[in-house]
Amino acid sequence: MLRTLRAILCALICIGWVLPAGASALEDEPFKKPAWVSPVDRDHLRILSALGADIDGIWGDVVRIYGTDETLAALRELGFAASPISDGRKARTAAGYPTPADIGKTLSELAARHPGICRLHSIGQSPQGRDLWMVRITDSPEIEEDEPEVLFVGGIHGDEPPGTILCLRFISMLLENYGADAALTEWVDETEIWVLPLMNPDGYAAGSRYTARGEDLNRSFPDRIRDAVNTPTGRPIETRHLMNWAFDHSPVLSISFHTGALVVNYPFDAVPDPYAAYAESPDDALFIEQSRTYASRNPPMSQSPWFPGGITNGLAWYAIYGGMQDWFYVWQGCNQLTVEASDIKTPPSTALDELWEDNRDAMLAYLTWSRRGVRGLITNRQTGEPVAATIRVAGIDHDVFTDPDVGDYHRMLLPGVYGLVVRAEGCYEEMVSDIVVGEGQAARVDVSLEPLKKGDVDGDRKVGLADAVRSLQVAAGISVETLRRGADVDGDGRIGLAEALFVLNAIQ
Repeated sequence: MLRTLRAILCALICIGWVLPAGASALEDEPFKKPAWVSPVDRDHLRILSALGADIDGIWGDVVRIYGTDETLAALRELGFAASPISDGRKARTAAGYPTPADIGKTLSELAARHPGICRLHSIGQSPQGRDLWMVRITDSPEIEEDEPEVLFVGGIHGDEPPGTILCLRFISMLLENYGADAALTEWVDETEIWVLPLMNPDGYAAGSRYTARGEDLNRSFPDRIRDAVNTPTGRPIETRHLMNWAFDHSPVLSISFHTGALVVNYPFDAVPDPYAAYAESPDDALFIEQSRTYASRNPPMSQSPWFPGGITNGLAWYAIYGGMQDWFYVWQGCNQLTVEASDIKTPPSTALDELWEDNRDAMLAYLTWSRRGVRGLITNRQTGEPVAATIRVAGIDHDVFTDPDVGDYHRMLLPGVYGLVVRAEGCYEEMVSDIVVGEGQAARVDVSLEPLKKGDVDGDRKVGLADAVRSLQVAAGISVETLRRGADVDGDGRIGLAEALFVLNAIQ
């Protein structure tokens, strides 16, 4: 099989069908059609991607893709059965679903009725001028507090509208029951909940997976394998808006809603090895338990014939690059799951009540993870002010970050005994050991960091030759890499007299 695959790929290269990562199969044809392709195994997925197909799901030897007419024709020439599902380009909002304007009106009305616990923000506009509405729900919406922030996102793909409905009903449930339902009231009082019901309003209005510019938003984020530059520059405007929001906030837990399958998908979505069958993150066991928390409360999902227990690792299903969940985990320190809430991408509106019943308890159960693990405040020991710090659990290669406005951090963990390493620019590193984490409320660990003493550049609590050299290095404008290459003449990995002479010569 592998020999055949390589031969086909070589043939594709020769005739110019293999495209760079992220390229469209036909640059002036931004919208692609959904189609079923078979028979397909995991090795064939590289062929589909090489032909510009966006893979959307795999069930046995059948794959659902989005591709142009040219892509489908090429697949047929290679011996695959490729059957279009529908056009996907007709400008429409699905019957019985609210329009983007209806959604904006509903959110405005809800926010107006509940001003004490709700704020409505536009984080920006789409290419066609529609607002991306973000709702903030908390007991003190004008104040940053020591409480976890969570984020729910719907409508990333415009032809998957049920995620938007789930978000709208979630917002309404929290707001309309505040003060009447003790459990929901506690969630609002102790958590900062953000909801973006419709990330892709143009695609939603058109009944299309893609944005008005033909972009797939869940392939557009920085990617640790193919696009490891954490910048919004050059990305779809909708992606830029969400990234900029995330840079200004500190969500610790998140869900993005999709449809077209019935499963909870957890990171990672890919690894450098194109033939790998699983992409294990540093928090793999935690992600599995969080996924089970959601799926086990959703009876149809937990009984899936395709996904044991209703969950899957991203790559174990199929690889994608530029996905939202990997970006949130890698760069924002936020655990995000991708919830595929319905096998039908756009079920009839009459099925939405049942869909909400299947997902409501799962959404609330998943929220409990924001309160588990370790939490606390990181402050400056001298001033008491909050510190922008990085927190790492000893033995787990993953960082989470404080909210610099308050200095609070929330590190979700499974039960066990852990150690924390806390670092911040201009402060001495602190280590806290023997932290016992249970299944209930998070353990509280506050840390005050001592600012570096004057002249102690390397943070070893001593002022010595190494600190003098690094101070001179800054004055000389010499990069750390240059110093390492040019100054460590004896190759001992330390900064000594030879390094000092190197820097002094550079200054002269």
